[in-house]
Amino acid sequence: LQDELSVFLVEGVLFRVHRFFLQRESDVFRTMFVCPPTQDGPEGYSDDRPIILPEVTVTEFECLLKFLYDGNTTRSPLSTAADWVRLLSITTRYGMERIRARALHELEYLPPLDPIQRIVLARKHDVQEWLLPSYVALCLRRQPLNVLEAVELGLETMVLIAMGRESVRD
Repeated sequence: LQDELSVFLVEGVLFRVHRFFLQRESDVFRTMFVCPPTQDGPEGYSDDRPIILPEVTVTEFECLLKFLYDGNTTRSPLSTAADWVRLLSITTRYGMERIRARALHELEYLPPLDPIQRIVLARKHDVQEWLLPSYVALCLRRQPLNVLEAVELGLETMVLIAMGRESVRD
């Protein structure tokens, strides 16, 4: 077991993380750790030269760490749908397929996401299998799309769903 710690900077917050977990789960991190050092020296070995993770939020990284460190010891290391969505987000971006699959699985069994949320998440995180059932649910539900839902979905999707609703009603 490689037990070397790396220092990461996420939104101004420093984290020390065992490399083993990240290397085990992600080609992105494996590659990151074997890159040759820059002229200023290697990154990730000190607080002065952390590995910067751009476009990652502190809450996403904390969810990932909670899963990596507690995921094998507890049945469900994260307790809310929002945390599982955060985990889905970071694992999708860093190619952590095993953990991503677990996040998708957990999101199926938590209080259900509504079809709008599922469509937005499916597009953002490439979860194609959520799209069709969500579109069908919106076409079959009694109430029409409201303005906020239409804004979330975008004009093209809203029009296609409206057309689908019309064809279902005929």
